[in-house]
Amino acid sequence: MQPNPSVLLLRHGETEWNVVARLQGRDDSPLTARGLAQAGRLAAWAAQRGVRRIVASPLGRAQVTAARIAAECGATVETRAALAEMAFGSCAGLTLAQCEARFPGLSAERARDRWGHRWPDGEGYPDMVGRLRAWLDAEPEALGGEGVAVVAHQAINRALLTVLTGCEPALALEGAQSAAQAIEVFADRTWRVIDLAEPETDGHAPGVI
Repeated sequence: MQPNPSVLLLRHGETEWNVVARLQGRDDSPLTARGLAQAGRLAAWAAQRGVRRIVASPLGRAQVTAARIAAECGATVETRAALAEMAFGSCAGLTLAQCEARFPGLSAERARDRWGHRWPDGEGYPDMVGRLRAWLDAEPEALGGEGVAVVAHQAINRALLTVLTGCEPALALEGAQSAAQAIEVFADRTWRVIDLAEPETDGHAPGVI
């Protein structure tokens, strides 16, 4: 049996822009009814797992999800700017098709090096890894203690996974984390993805990054 995870990585519930596959990044859109239900189920699961403290992204969709979890767990929420989602720059608010129309060749560039790709006027995964490392170097106990959960976003959670475990970027990029999944990171730098049952059977919010 594995020990209790040192930290849980959770993603916000489905949003209106998730449904239409628009790149949100530092922009925001409200949680859908399904997203609110996802947050509620995630909160109930987190309470069973003994979450006592939540460290969350400052963006609204993460804050709403974190508040649901905190209320269920009797936990505190701490906000950290370093957990904000990837900045999409000139592509923020667009679909991938619209990005390609505005920046011809962008899709092929991403396909060649998805991890190293940087969005026009925005960020790439190495940029997020850099800001996460700077944050944790400045606040080494930020994710310390028992029952800690991060509530953030798909891309930033991938970057944080590499920082906490040293896993290869290709492993972090596999799949598309949704509110119906949790990533358990253990003290020995191993990790696993836990799928949380959802009544819906039509899949999760689109993962585009």
